[in-house]
Amino acid sequence: MRENLDRYFWQNVVGVSVGEFLWGLGLPVVIESTFITVFLTYLGVSNSEIGFVEMLSSIAFATVPFFSAYFTSKLPYKKMSVILVQILPSLSIICLGFYYIVFGTSVAGYQTFVVFYSLFSIGLAATGPVWLNYIVKIFSPERCVKGVSMIMIAQNTAKLLSSFFLTLTLFHFKINSYTGGLIFFLTGTSFLLGSLCFFFTKESRDKIDSSIKESIHEYFLKYFKEIIRNKNLLVFLLQDIEFVVVIVTITFYPRYAIYWCSIPASETGGSFIVFLFAGAIVANLVLGFMNRIRLKIRYALIKFTTLVSLLLLILFKEKVSFYTISFLLGFSRSGRMHLYGPLIKKLSGLEDATPYYALLPFLMLPVSGGLPIVAGFLLDGLSELEGMAYSILFSLLLIIAFLTIFPFLELELPEETIK
Repeated sequence: MRENLDRYFWQNVVGVSVGEFLWGLGLPVVIESTFITVFLTYLGVSNSEIGFVEMLSSIAFATVPFFSAYFTSKLPYKKMSVILVQILPSLSIICLGFYYIVFGTSVAGYQTFVVFYSLFSIGLAATGPVWLNYIVKIFSPERCVKGVSMIMIAQNTAKLLSSFFLTLTLFHFKINSYTGGLIFFLTGTSFLLGSLCFFFTKESRDKIDSSIKESIHEYFLKYFKEIIRNKNLLVFLLQDIEFVVVIVTITFYPRYAIYWCSIPASETGGSFIVFLFAGAIVANLVLGFMNRIRLKIRYALIKFTTLVSLLLLILFKEKVSFYTISFLLGFSRSGRMHLYGPLIKKLSGLEDATPYYALLPFLMLPVSGGLPIVAGFLLDGLSELEGMAYSILFSLLLIIAFLTIFPFLELELPEETIK
C-alpha cells in the first residue's frame, strides 16, 4: 500500500489533525506553559521541588523513547501502539485532576503531583518517537511536509485557543485545588479523545525481517553506530543547537520581561503564550506550503528568524517589541519542529526511523540539558548586574546561534523529496 498513500492523504490529515487539535487544547496546561509553576506555587512547594519535577521529566524524555522505539520496531503496523502509548499520559492527567477535585491538596498534594506527573512524562516520552514515525510513514515522501504542516497547524491553533482560555480562567478565578483539578481533568480527557482519533487513519505495512532477533542493547548499538557514521546527520545535529538556543531563550525571556522590561506578569504569562503559538501557526502555514522554495532556504528562514528575535531582545524593551519577539520565537521553534520529522526520516534512509527519533534527543542531551543549567548559573552568578546579566546571556546565545550557520552551510538536505 506504500505507493497508494496519496489515496488516503486527506483521510490521514483529518484523522490526525482532529486528534492533534484535541491534544493541542491540553498541552498549554502541562507543557509550554506557566500553569504548572503557578499550581505548584499554590501548593507551597520550594524552587528545588519545582526543579525536581523538571528533572524527572527530563530523565524520562532522555531514556524512555529507547524502549518504546525498540518494542515497536518489530511491529509491521504501528497504529495500535501509537494509540496505546498516548493513553497512559492521558489517564495520568485525568487521575491527577480527579484526585485534586475529590481530595484537595491537604493530603500529600505535592507527592501526588510528582507521581502522576512522572507517569505523564513517561507516557509522553514513550509517545514521542512512535508518534513522530507514524505521522511521517502515513504520508508519501512527496507530500509528507505538507501533511505534517496541516497537522501542526491544527495543533497550534488549538494551543492558541487554549492559551486564551487558560489566561482568562486564571484572570477570573483564583487558583485552588478544585480549579486546578478540574483543569487537569479536562486536559486529560481531551488527550484521551485525541488519542482515539488515530483509529480513523490508514497506514502502510512496514517491511520487517523476522529472522533478525536483537537485544535492546544490540538494537540501539547498531543504530548508534549508523548515526555516528552518517556525517551529514552529525552536521545536522551541530546546526540544530540553534533550536536549543531558542528553547533557552523562551525559558528565561518572560522572567526578564517582568523584572527588567516592565511587562506585567499577567501579560508574560498569557500574552507571551498567545503570540508564541500565533508565530507557530504562521510558521506552519508559510514553511509548509512553500513547495517551490528549496528546503534549505526554508530552513535558513528559521535561522534568520532566531537571529532577529535575539537581536531585538537585546536592543529593545518596549511592549511592542515584546509581542514581536514572542511571535518570532514561536515561528522559529515551530518551523524547526515541523520540518524535523520528515527530514530525519530522509537523512536516516530508513522506512521506520523510530530508533533515530529516540536516539538523537539522547545524543543532544549534553547540549539540551547543559545549556539551560549553564544559563541559570550564569544569571545567578551575575545577579548583581541585574538586567545586564540577561543581556549578557542573550548576547552569548546570539553568538551560539550565529555559529550554527557554519555547519548549516555544510549540510546537504534531500531537496528532491521533502516538499
